[in-house]
Amino acid sequence: MAEVTYRNESEIRNVVERFERCEFALTEFTHARHLTVACFYLCRLPLGEALDRMRSGLERFISHHGRQGYHETITRFWMELLGKYLCQCPKEPLIHKVNGALERFASKDVLYDYYSRELVTSDAAKAGWIEPDLRPIADSDSTSKQEFDRIVDVLGKKA
Repeated sequence: MAEVTYRNESEIRNVVERFERCEFALTEFTHARHLTVACFYLCRLPLGEALDRMRSGLERFISHHGRQGYHETITRFWMELLGKYLCQCPKEPLIHKVNGALERFASKDVLYDYYSRELVTSDAAKAGWIEPDLRPIADSDSTSKQEFDRIVDVLGKKA
């Protein structure tokens, strides 16, 4: 069962706004809230913009709390995985999409179905995108994955 179930879209927007204003304590910004923000961005923005917004938001949030630890591979992994999931329910209202994603991906250990701990904890994986070593992220639409990769490459060249 998901740790959170939203009753309306304003509750989702509230989580996103509080994240963007860095109002959550580190311990309050749970896995479910990470997923909520990611789904919101993915539902509202093109893939590349959603990833960029999530990345910059996480970097700002981490910095606001005087910490380091942004992880590019984990961020992009979740954005890709959630993007694939959301493509399967394009006509559903946002609340159903977010609640469905929270239910399906309630455990952050899903990451280890795709990555070995050794690879995902490496400095290279923290600094940049590394493909999964255990199994590929399900590719429901190869065209959108190619477009996602192209956008990420363009964004990476701007950084």
